[in-house]
Amino acid sequence: DHIVIGGGINGLCTAYQLARRGTRTILIEKFPLPHSRGSSHGQSRGIRRAYPDPFLCSLMEQAYAEWDLITQLTGVKLIKETGLLCFSDDPKNKFINQIISSFEKNEGSTNSVFSGKEMEEKFPFIRLGGEGLGCFDPTGGVVMADKALKSIQELCKRFGAVIHDGDGVEDIIHSTYKVQVKTTSGKRFIAKSCVICAGPWSGPILEKLGYKIPLKPIKIPVYYWKSDNFIPHTWIYEGDLNPGYGVHFWGLPTLEYPGLVKICPHSGPEIDPDRRDAPSTENIKQELTSFIKKLFPTVEPKVSVEESCIYTLSPDWNPIIDTLPAARNIAIGVGFSGTGFKLGPVTGSILADLAMGIKTKQDKEIFSLDRFKGPKL
Repeated sequence: DHIVIGGGINGLCTAYQLARRGTRTILIEKFPLPHSRGSSHGQSRGIRRAYPDPFLCSLMEQAYAEWDLITQLTGVKLIKETGLLCFSDDPKNKFINQIISSFEKNEGSTNSVFSGKEMEEKFPFIRLGGEGLGCFDPTGGVVMADKALKSIQELCKRFGAVIHDGDGVEDIIHSTYKVQVKTTSGKRFIAKSCVICAGPWSGPILEKLGYKIPLKPIKIPVYYWKSDNFIPHTWIYEGDLNPGYGVHFWGLPTLEYPGLVKICPHSGPEIDPDRRDAPSTENIKQELTSFIKKLFPTVEPKVSVEESCIYTLSPDWNPIIDTLPAARNIAIGVGFSGTGFKLGPVTGSILADLAMGIKTKQDKEIFSLDRFKGPKL
């Protein structure tokens, strides 16, 4: 019935949602699973209700429910509750104030707001100098990413989905009622619909279909720093001390490596995903080191462990979850811009609806392909 291209969090969640509904589904993944080449690998990803957009904030209610269901089905605890602290040294910071406003617009939301002085008293591990603004989301935490991928892969198989990994997509031929996918090994698969969730490799696949969608893969260096005593919460910072990026830094408490905290940028150099580690990110490391020296007195400003990840950016940093205008039986989930993991099970449900024809196109502008004019070549 359905072909899903891509075995990261969004592809796996789509295959799981389709198979759980009783459809015959095959997932095609370019690399042997598990792998660390894309955007979904690693031990941890942040999860939060704190979004500047009220719709995304409300959508996280469904995401938490879906993650709870996956935990019930597998018996594996996938979320570690830590709370999330969003803060800035600028009390007028747009990002932080939009998050506060978003919580206010979602009935039943729980959060706390702190002035700069209150931040200094409550969070002595952060040096803001008495200025700034903070918002605490008690529902924030960490998704155990590798465990989640393994659990969802097992659910795919339990519900009857076939996973065909270690084989890339060579060509896609479509008509009104079927889609044919030819793989690098020469295999051909035919289904009623196809869903493309190939992360940074989505652009070249879509170009084969005549669509040039504005996606930009970037390398994100993932850094771990030594600290004996640090913020016990996940956190996001945006403000004046951010050295030139115009976006925020983020971090997680000690989890993967004993005594090390995760502190990372939210930006990086544009890359070819097949040569992810070719560009140097030494300048980012130096700027982040300077940031840590200014803000975090209990963190040793020297990287202990360095890893890599990929974001695939859309122009507005929101994902595209829609069907192709000239091929409504081909759905796409692309451009998640570093925020896709936490929403994975909901994204999978939305894409399953599109693949099954329950919806023929995206009706939420924030996810719609139509918001980018002229994507077709």
